[in-house]
Amino acid sequence: MKKTVLVICVAMALSACNLKSKPNTTTASIPTQAKLLATQANAASHKMKSSKENTIVYFNPNGEVQTTPQVGGFYRKLLGKNRAGQAIVQDFYQDSNTKQTNPMILLDMKNFDNFDSAVMQGRVIWYNPAGEITQFLDYQNGLVQRGGYYNQAGTLVLETEGDNHLNPNAPVKIRGYYDNGQILFENNQANDKSESVFYYDNGQKMWHGMSSTETIHAWNRDGQPVELSEIADDIAAAEKRASQLTNQYMSNN
Repeated sequence: MKKTVLVICVAMALSACNLKSKPNTTTASIPTQAKLLATQANAASHKMKSSKENTIVYFNPNGEVQTTPQVGGFYRKLLGKNRAGQAIVQDFYQDSNTKQTNPMILLDMKNFDNFDSAVMQGRVIWYNPAGEITQFLDYQNGLVQRGGYYNQAGTLVLETEGDNHLNPNAPVKIRGYYDNGQILFENNQANDKSESVFYYDNGQKMWHGMSSTETIHAWNRDGQPVELSEIADDIAAAEKRASQLTNQYMSNN
């Protein structure tokens, strides 16, 4: 399945990202461990009526519909319907027959052969061929409400809220994390402005800036106010990790 592209800019330099400040909030519905996400998905998959039809559509590695199975491709099965009568489908890797996604709600059956994730409703979870969860996105009417990205250890490393791929001014939030689970950065965007905060791996704020004021405040690891130049190496290391996370986990969306 092709994943919806989120137009997200992590503000490494506030002057380069014209985004909006918003107060910080925490999304409790984003599991920090992939195991919990899998448990929730398995419980939800039982709440459907099984289909007696053997409906399958094949896709090549680029997500294009094919009439026969394709090496390196995928296939989609109709599993049944939910209590509202909506179709439940699931995508699989062709070569291994392992799941690529969890069972998903299809907004309209006419999109059964549409490999774009935006035609789904509710939570879509992606798995690699080894069966490990890599990410999830929650959809409502074709737009992403929130998402989470997991490393090989099954720990949350990035989370998002909002969707601006149709409306560049729509509010979007992104958070990244260190390997120890401490927050690395958070960025709020909307209406051509932003607010960004970076943190040390001990949880202490490193710098905080708002594009509306073009002012950046900085602190050392002990929480003492400093000039940006005094923590230049720390800033460079933190922003390098943020860039690596977004490139590694979101570049294929």
